[in-house]
Amino acid sequence: MVTLIKLTENDKRLIIVLLLVVILLFVIAGYVGLLVRNIMKYQSKRADDMLNDVVRAGVIRDEKKLFWFGIRKNYRVLFQQAWIPFLIMLGSSLILILYCATMNNWDVNIWDYKDEGFGTLFHVFDWANAPKAKFFGIDLICDWPSLLSTPHFSWNAWGAYLFVPGMFVGGIWFLICVQAYIARSFRIKKLSKQVFRKSLDDYNANDGPRSPINPE
Repeated sequence: MVTLIKLTENDKRLIIVLLLVVILLFVIAGYVGLLVRNIMKYQSKRADDMLNDVVRAGVIRDEKKLFWFGIRKNYRVLFQQAWIPFLIMLGSSLILILYCATMNNWDVNIWDYKDEGFGTLFHVFDWANAPKAKFFGIDLICDWPSLLSTPHFSWNAWGAYLFVPGMFVGGIWFLICVQAYIARSFRIKKLSKQVFRKSLDDYNANDGPRSPINPE
């Protein structure tokens, strides 16, 4: 309490802001984790469709054979889903190479905010020289930094305008495909063990035959 009394109003406000930021980060992390879990649970359901016919028809009667059959089908599904985002990323890379060759600039900075990068489309702040204040001996940013650049279009940045969105969309799409593949793989492994597992969990000896059966 004595320490808190000695704090200035700015210090107290800074502590409150830091606590709110920490709480917000924990909440966001929790929701992101829950979202990823639900997405993987939804994506894994396709594994049931992949294995349903061969199991019900009795084509496969072995745990290992069912597992590797599911993995092979899972590879095919991954290829079917991932070739489009892969082509998007490949096309974006070719566009950047074409841009460098056309502009005769092989040292391009795709994030440049002045003339040749994707950063020209955003507000850019001078965070390196942002105003700072001492807080328990630590320098913390206490105010917004000065503005270095405002959004503007630059013809010299057309390569970055096409490359960055293409890689972002293709990359996110590809990661979703990989996540779905992983989710299906876990489901395939689980199903291959459950389908042929013999269990006595629901067995009641009182429901069996009354007279003992003599083995021949």
